[in-house]
Amino acid sequence: MNHYFAAIPIPYELVKEKITESSHQYELAFHYKVIPHPDDLHITLLFFGALTPSQLELVQREMGEAATKTDEFTLSINGVSFFGNPSGPRVVYMSVQENPQLTELYHLLGERLESILQKPATIAYTPHITLAKKRKDTVPVPIQQEHFEPLAMNVSEMVLYSIDPSSSPKYSPVSSFSFEDSSRIDD
Repeated sequence: MNHYFAAIPIPYELVKEKITESSHQYELAFHYKVIPHPDDLHITLLFFGALTPSQLELVQREMGEAATKTDEFTLSINGVSFFGNPSGPRVVYMSVQENPQLTELYHLLGERLESILQKPATIAYTPHITLAKKRKDTVPVPIQQEHFEPLAMNVSEMVLYSIDPSSSPKYSPVSSFSFEDSSRIDD
């Protein structure tokens, strides 16, 4: 049974330079088992895990409904940070500046899907773009939290992905859901 998640796709060209800098500075490929494929870059909204065909259909319907209630927005990628011990964190990521529309979308999806999935969305939400995860050694790799000039990105859709751990890229889009263009004037 496939596993699924909802996410905002990140274009590699937008973050390529910063990813390259961080990868070299911290030798991420040497210390981490998982370095995402450029086509796999995303900001997770919700992880669903395994879904039955009927659950998948309901998730798609609810994501579509949530998309109609969401206007396009701009977010900013503004640094490098980590989860775990600073001397050898379990995850290194690019941070996303706090954004009310992104947080609202996260909560809207969580509320709409909680009864279908029988699992509440976690209260704490730290949107991020994973650069490396799953340590393969115990050598200290002191990661510094850093901020850089924000990279702005227009967000016009969210995507439902399926996961195939044996492939590269690992994530395949199942459905995409376009947001409303708030600059559009209806006649």
